[in-house]
Amino acid sequence: MGSISELSEGKMLIKKLANNFDFWLRNKVKFSRGNYFIKNESKTGLFDHLNDEDKQIAALKEIEYCKKYNLCRLKEDSTKRNYLETLYTIELLDNNLNLTSNDISILDIGSKNWFYAQGEYNFFKNAYFEKKIQLTGIEIDPFRVYTNLYSRYDYAKYHIRNLENTNYIKGDLMHHEGKYDYITWFLPFVSQKPLLNWGLPLKYFKPEEMLSKAYNLLKRDGKMIIVNQGEEEYSVQKELLKSLNIKYNDKGVFESIFLDYNYKRFVIITE
Repeated sequence: MGSISELSEGKMLIKKLANNFDFWLRNKVKFSRGNYFIKNESKTGLFDHLNDEDKQIAALKEIEYCKKYNLCRLKEDSTKRNYLETLYTIELLDNNLNLTSNDISILDIGSKNWFYAQGEYNFFKNAYFEKKIQLTGIEIDPFRVYTNLYSRYDYAKYHIRNLENTNYIKGDLMHHEGKYDYITWFLPFVSQKPLLNWGLPLKYFKPEEMLSKAYNLLKRDGKMIIVNQGEEEYSVQKELLKSLNIKYNDKGVFESIFLDYNYKRFVIITE
């Protein structure tokens, strides 16, 4: 019988080979059912998971955001979870970004099924006054299929269905071209294990190259907001920025009144 390390290496090899084949197959088939939709859920008891004091704070902030960021239609056409995730996204951006220009272009990297697109769109469009925006989401693996037999692509198209000048594209960041005022990057892969667990081939693990590429897609005064999961990934992210001599503003841990994830989220803004 092999040692534990040998068994782990064997499992890792199988995982790598499986990811390579599955990724190739997904991109060959490009499965999409289309017509994905969700049923609205009542927002009664939206903050019942909070204690009484936080519940009151969240309720007041939700009223503020609903008006300021034009969320009334979404509130009437979303699940509770998706509405909370939208509020969370807006709170994170609202706490950490000050928008300057009127007409802005935004790139979201690694959008997955882009469940937070409404939050991004409504923040950038309505932060201070209505702006003309161009929002692009890029995802290298959009045809992953869920147990309900809809793909990430189907979900993303649903989430952006009413958003003007918003595009969700299949693509590798390393081959993407353009210039952006803002880049948002939620939970980038800075270590191999999460990338493999999400089903990607190891050849796409290029944290330093991807960070450099993303930074070079910014306009002269552009900003990139990076959100890491857990202190370990946060620490690695800062080392990557330092290795590339990218100046950044360390915002530290972000705690939301609306949602509390299992792992702490940390925010960095490039300068």
